[in-house]
Amino acid sequence: MNVHKLVLVLTAVLLLVLLIPAQTQDSQSMKLLRLKSAQLSLELKKADFDRYLKLKEEGLTSEADFAQRQTAYLLAQVDYQQALISFMGSEARISVASAVKFQDGSGKKFVRVALRYASKELKELANLKISAEDLFPLDFMKEIKDVYVSLSTEGKIISDPYERSIASMPIETEREVTFQLLKDVENLEISVSYSGKTEETSVYLQKGVSANIVTVNSAQFSQEADLESTATFDLSLEKFTGEANVFKLEAVNLPQQITYEFSDPTTSARLSQIKFSEGVTSLKLQLKLYLPKNPDDQVVLDKPLEFFVLALDNDQTQKLRELETDDGTAGIGPKQIEALKAGSVKLELIPRGVPKVEVQAVNLYHEIKVGDAISMDVTIRNTGTRKLNNIRVFCDLPLNWRVEIKPDLLPTLEQNKDEVVSIKFLPPAGVSVGDYEPKIRTDAVADNRRVESEDKIVRIHITSKANVLGIGALVLLLVGLLVGIVVFGIKLTRR
Repeated sequence: MNVHKLVLVLTAVLLLVLLIPAQTQDSQSMKLLRLKSAQLSLELKKADFDRYLKLKEEGLTSEADFAQRQTAYLLAQVDYQQALISFMGSEARISVASAVKFQDGSGKKFVRVALRYASKELKELANLKISAEDLFPLDFMKEIKDVYVSLSTEGKIISDPYERSIASMPIETEREVTFQLLKDVENLEISVSYSGKTEETSVYLQKGVSANIVTVNSAQFSQEADLESTATFDLSLEKFTGEANVFKLEAVNLPQQITYEFSDPTTSARLSQIKFSEGVTSLKLQLKLYLPKNPDDQVVLDKPLEFFVLALDNDQTQKLRELETDDGTAGIGPKQIEALKAGSVKLELIPRGVPKVEVQAVNLYHEIKVGDAISMDVTIRNTGTRKLNNIRVFCDLPLNWRVEIKPDLLPTLEQNKDEVVSIKFLPPAGVSVGDYEPKIRTDAVADNRRVESEDKIVRIHITSKANVLGIGALVLLLVGLLVGIVVFGIKLTRR
């Protein structure tokens, strides 16, 4: 009777299979249906084989009939194993459950990858009470050993260590591996190698809970800038999990003489607050510092100024205002900044003096006669904000001219100080009448940098010497000629 029930069930299953249209790629439901059909067929063939085995032992059947039932039973086993392999797949699978990016207190960024090994097929087999342990053991799928994980982008590994291994992963379990990022990225590829194959999954990194809601970083954390110039810091802001989307930007511990502004590098728009729109987790900004013209007791040349850039929500902004009221002008220390639990980065600015030398002269135009020399005084003045060293005064001269400069080298010249230098231009003998333009130039050193000044051009007009005897003879000749004309005229009138 049981055999007839199995035949009816098998017939119904086969009819159901025939009624469903064939597909190019069978779904898991179709594979499961074929597996159930193969199981029923196997049970039927096994029952028939067991019955003929008993008949053979009692001598009630022939060897040919028994061999036929035995062959049918073995073929049913093969069909069942093929259906099971088709349903389960040739190898186990591991999926990426999550990939979370987070930052520690020192600013280093990490990625925590969670891998999960689960088999939907094994669950379905258990639900349908299909067991094949005697024909096709599935122990190899219940645990995977030696799983290797690495992170990469654009074909290059960007994690430290380059690869991590998981000794074993039992089914329906998760394992976590943590990497330090060697390059800050928003998305990457997770490579998982196991059972002789490698699978890559491209993911957009989730943001984990960090000490700061928004992290602030700058590649140019320390810069030098001349007085009366602008220093620009590029900032990278990244939002981690948190409800706030609007943050106020602040720069604290800067002297009042140094003004600043935040701006968008693409639009140059000035910003005081930023907002992370939906789906946006990172922004690029610029911080511009405007240095004063002169140093003072707060802006000291060559002395580093340390300050902080903060990204604050409303509560953190209120706490900062309270700290500024309590501390006055003393500044806010690193521990107080850390207590705010806001996004922050420590930056450094080193003010440098602007070296500048100026040449001043009362008169730069001279007229001389052939054979004369020119003596003049010029004032060398330090109009910059840094001491000048080894100021050398020299001249570019016309051909065959000479010059005497006293002194031609000034060892040092402090800010807003000056020195008088005497210069004597000596034209060559037989110089031609005309205009000449020698140049007064300076060369100095400040903070191991060469300083050049604007050239001063001296215009010299040379005329020939006056011939007194010739002029006197010419005057006498003219007077005599005039007297002769007058006498001759008088004589003509008397006639």
